[in-house]
Amino acid sequence: MSEQNIEIMSEFVAAANARTVPEDLLAPGFLIENRVSSVTDYEYHGADGWREWMTDVFEHFARGARYDIEEILAAGDDYVAAVFCIKGRGAFSEEELEFRWAGVTWFRGGK
Repeated sequence: MSEQNIEIMSEFVAAANARTVPEDLLAPGFLIENRVSSVTDYEYHGADGWREWMTDVFEHFARGARYDIEEILAAGDDYVAAVFCIKGRGAFSEEELEFRWAGVTWFRGGK
């Protein structure tokens, strides 16, 4: 199951980079809960929340920013803990910009 969860995480990353919503992967009650950061401290719910999250995070970057999984820290039957990173140029400064964080994604029923 943990390999399947890692694959699903890769699909989430691909969707974010395509700026699309992976609605078929979102479990009922889907939630992104951010801790306080320079980017956001908001909770995002459902497919609309995924869209809001992408807008809130990627608005700080110029077109072409990339979202990646840098390292899988742990994976189990119902979770993946990883280090994530968005790299690109600042939307206003045009300087190199990186936003890096660790997060845990919980899975239910393959979603």
